[in-house]
Parts: sequence; C-alpha cells; structure tokens
Amino acid sequence: MTVSEKYAYMRAYARVSGGKLGILWIVSFALFVCSFHYPFCGFLWIATLVFTPFYVAMLTDSYSQKLPEKCISYRHAYAHSFLTVFYASLIMAICQWAYFQFFDHGSLINNYTSFLTDKENMKMMEALGYTKSMIRQITDMLHSLRPIDMALQLLWTNVMAGFFISLTTALYVSFRHH
Repeated sequence: MTVSEKYAYMRAYARVSGGKLGILWIVSFALFVCSFHYPFCGFLWIATLVFTPFYVAMLTDSYSQKLPEKCISYRHAYAHSFLTVFYASLIMAICQWAYFQFFDHGSLINNYTSFLTDKENMKMMEALGYTKSMIRQITDMLHSLRPIDMALQLLWTNVMAGFFISLTTALYVSFRHH
C-alpha cells in the first residue's frame, strides 16, 4: 500500500469514526439541553464528556487493527484521532446550528441568563470578581449571538478539544501496539 493509499484509507476510516463520535456528541448535546429540566440528564451529559477520549482511543485502536501491519506510529494515530474529532465536530456543528435555528428559540440562552442573574449565583459570580455590569455585558453578548455564531463557536471549541484529546489517545494507541 502506497503512502497516498494509506492516507486515503485513514481519511475514509476517520470519516466513519467521526460519524460514530458525532452520534455520541449529538446524544451528549441532547442530554445537556435536557439537563436544565431534568438534573439526571446533566450527570449523563458529564459521563458522555468523560467517555469521549476513551471512545476516540477505541476508534483509533480499531482503525490500527485494520492496518496490514497491525501497528501504528504516534503520528499516524494522532492524524486518525484528530480527523475523527474534526469530522465529528463538523457533524455536531450542523446539528447544533439546526437546533439553535429551528428548535431552541432562545431557550438555552435564556436558561444561561437566568442562571447568571439568579441572586445566589450573582453572589458567587461577584465573589469570583465579576461585577454586575460585567455580568450584564455577558448576558447582552449571549443574547446577540445568532445560531450560526453559536454553532461556529462550538465547532471551534470541539476542534481545539480534539487537538488535545488526540495527543493522549494517539500516545496510548501507538504504545499499545509496540
């Protein structure tokens, strides 16, 4: 298998892995949204977040077992892990945009705003060094975001998280097979 064939194979496998991870993240996002009304969903949401690096490692390990040599270098494992998270992030961004555009109608932002402006939470925020005017600026900024702005911000956050998750998952997978 030539280098370009290996790269094309890795990208194709990363797209499939990214689809699987994207489904997990969609469920996770749904749990997050539901956590404002059902606290147990918050626990499940956190569990899916904690599970993510392990799942990425499992997906990359599964990919490495499909290679003819059954072993993978750190660089190769990192590329697969990162591409997996990148593709999942794209899927997630599309779903989040659709949610914010067609279903949310400001509900999530209103929940955040009410959380930030709650008297007990205001005391905590002030103890952390936030003034009332700073909190007001934050809530005003949140209300000014469009669905595409929120989706792009979350896309960027997921890609950056993927950068760091891939550092450790690639290390695990590459050393596991040497």
